[in-house]
Amino acid sequence: MDNENGTKRLSARGTFLLHLAVGVVIGIGGVLPGVSGGVMAVSLGLYKPMIDALAGFFKAPKKNFLFLLPVGLGAGLGFLLGAVVLSRLMRRWYVEVMWLFLGLVAGGIPSFLHEANERGFKKRYLIATVLGACLASLLLFFRREGAALPDAECLTPLMAVLAGAIVAVGTVIPGISTAFVLMYMGWYRPMMDAFAEARVATLIFLGIGAAGCFVGTVKAARWVFDRFHGWAYYAVLGFLIVSAALILPGFAWTWDMAVNLLLAAAGFAGAYLLGKIHA
Repeated sequence: MDNENGTKRLSARGTFLLHLAVGVVIGIGGVLPGVSGGVMAVSLGLYKPMIDALAGFFKAPKKNFLFLLPVGLGAGLGFLLGAVVLSRLMRRWYVEVMWLFLGLVAGGIPSFLHEANERGFKKRYLIATVLGACLASLLLFFRREGAALPDAECLTPLMAVLAGAIVAVGTVIPGISTAFVLMYMGWYRPMMDAFAEARVATLIFLGIGAAGCFVGTVKAARWVFDRFHGWAYYAVLGFLIVSAALILPGFAWTWDMAVNLLLAAAGFAGAYLLGKIHA
């Protein structure tokens, strides 16, 4: 009996740590340019359970709280790491960091496809993939043609609330890179600075914006993914593939490239194993 209880405790502890690790990756993906926290959640096999737990929280509050706690803690930690540590790393090793995260995205695709095909696969879902890819390409067109606003010196309370809402949308809806949107608005750098310099007032307004937008977005996302499961997942797949291609750094046969490929391979292996363990 003691051995059985110990195994259950170990299993629960392992699940907690696994969800914590996935949450960290989701949080970092939320602030890394070109990467979406929602896509990381989908590719690591945690998106649908997370949306279900959030949308139906009060139907089983204890169970949903215990499920969401490590994910939320990890996402918060990942977001802080992304804002404070990762932003500094990217100033010096931008290409290397991007290759690592491309590997993470690619390594999560098998888990993504497993979840997408949970209710069966239909060839017409590939139409949604093409549409998702076209949408991502269209966003690239606007990114190239449209001029980004200059960076603000700091975020006003209204800017912070809106920035928090944008982060929430990008976390819930897979494929939307909130970092790119915030860069266009000129709010990305001041938001990163607010975290790095612990500007409490700005962070509170960011939290208000994120919380206020999060609930409604979760409800809408759950409805879409429940009602149009295969179509929604394969549309995200098309968006994901093109988004990953757009942020692909330059390729050249050098020793630096060998290091980058090793980082991508490490990211792929890590995401693939996380998906396998979670499955």
